[in-house]
Amino acid sequence: MRGSLSGTLATMGCGVPYAIGAKFAHPDRPAIALVGDGAMQMNGMAELITAAKYRHRWEDPRLVVGVWNNRDLNQVTWEMRAMEGAPSFLPSQELPDVRYADFARSLGLAGVRVERPQDVEAGWRAALEADGPAVVEFVTDPAVPPIPPHAIWDQLEATAAAVLKGDADRGSMIKQGFKAKVQEFLPGAGGPPR
Repeated sequence: MRGSLSGTLATMGCGVPYAIGAKFAHPDRPAIALVGDGAMQMNGMAELITAAKYRHRWEDPRLVVGVWNNRDLNQVTWEMRAMEGAPSFLPSQELPDVRYADFARSLGLAGVRVERPQDVEAGWRAALEADGPAVVEFVTDPAVPPIPPHAIWDQLEATAAAVLKGDADRGSMIKQGFKAKVQEFLPGAGGPPR
C-alpha cells in the first residue's frame, strides 16, 4: 500500500489530483483520496470530471474520494485558534454547504452522504463496492477540536484565548473539547466525537 501527502506544507487541493495520478500509475488498483471540503471546492469537484472522463481506461475503475464536509476551512480555523489565540473569522473561514455526493451523482459517479457516525462503515463499503469513481461525503462538526496528543500548553492557552475573544462557535468548541478529553481519559465514554 502506498500513500502520498504534501508533507508539512499543508497544501490544499492536492488529494484528488494525487489519487487520479495514482490511478494512471496503477490502473489495476483502487485509489483513495481523503480531502476537506475547502480542498474539494478549490479543485476536487473539477477533478471529478477528469475521473469521470478517464474511468473507462482503468482496469479497476475504483477511485474513492472521502470528503469531510464541515462547512469550514477547519485546519486554518483551528490553527488560528491554537497558534494565535484568534477567534474564527467567519467571512474568510465559512464555506457553503455543497452536497458533494449529489455532485458526483450528477456526473454519473457513485455518491454517498453520511450524516451519522453509525453509518460511516456502510458509507465506506458502498463507495469501495461501486463500479467506478465514488464520493463518500462525511458531514462533520467543525467544533470538534483536532487536538493532537502532543499539543503544548501555549496552544491550549491560545485556544482558550480565542474562546474568550468571542469565537463564533465557542459553545460547541467547549462542549466538544470537553467530550474529547473525557473520552481520552475514560475510553468508551460517550462513543466517538460527533
